[in-house]
Amino acid sequence: MVEYNILTQMAYDWKLVVYIFLGGLSGGLYFFTIAANYWKTEFKPMAKTISIATPICVAVGMIVLLFDLGNPLRAWRLFVSFHPTSAISWGVLFLGLFFIVSLIYAIVLRTSGEQKAKLLGYAGLPLAFLVATYTGRLLAQAPGKVLYQNSILAWLFMIGGLISAMAVIIIISAGKHDKVLISKIGRFSAWLVLLEVAMIFSEMFVLVNSGTEALRTVRGLLLGEWSALFWVLEIIVGAAIPAIIFFLGKQAPRVTQYIASVFLLVGIFVMRYIVVIGGQVI
Repeated sequence: MVEYNILTQMAYDWKLVVYIFLGGLSGGLYFFTIAANYWKTEFKPMAKTISIATPICVAVGMIVLLFDLGNPLRAWRLFVSFHPTSAISWGVLFLGLFFIVSLIYAIVLRTSGEQKAKLLGYAGLPLAFLVATYTGRLLAQAPGKVLYQNSILAWLFMIGGLISAMAVIIIISAGKHDKVLISKIGRFSAWLVLLEVAMIFSEMFVLVNSGTEALRTVRGLLLGEWSALFWVLEIIVGAAIPAIIFFLGKQAPRVTQYIASVFLLVGIFVMRYIVVIGGQVI
């Protein structure tokens, strides 16, 4: 039997990978700034700086999506032709509202203080969650793609967004704030990494027992051409090494905290790349 590898144009390319990464990051940053201001006030000195980073990430993500349209001048059609069953229509709505709310929140927080911004900040939490997770639903609408039918994909994107947010916060704040606070953020991100890895392998176990096509997909991911990206960049570099460094806490030199944070960002980005690009070709 002769097999032919027929190349087809992918519906999703690197631009969607970048957007999903930035969407999760913006959601995670927003959650942190709310938590720092109202729940874990020991991190309050970091909140104002991080609040500005949130709408910036959303704006960059929206710009990337505009270029993904092919003709950005037609983007206005997305706002006037809403379809309730379309994940893209809902995504445009979530993005627009979240950008406005996060921007106003950041301005009010810096000019009037956290108490006056509190109600607006809480109103943005559901939008932050939706922006970080709805892309899982968007991918699930693509038929015949095993990795897209992942039942916990949206939650993986949410946890990855929180991890990437922690990494960015450490990079921004490590040289400006108490090492104890940075170590606490690092340790929390390390626990999230362990949770994410556990979820990934539990889903792999489910797929292995879900039929021939799913088994072939898992084999291609774990042992095939995508295995180097998965094992080296996502699991070892992007998860295991940073988790070990952050679990060391204050014992780890500050420079290693920077390195671990960069590794976390690499791991989260590679995870999204494997899902979006690998999910179309494996």
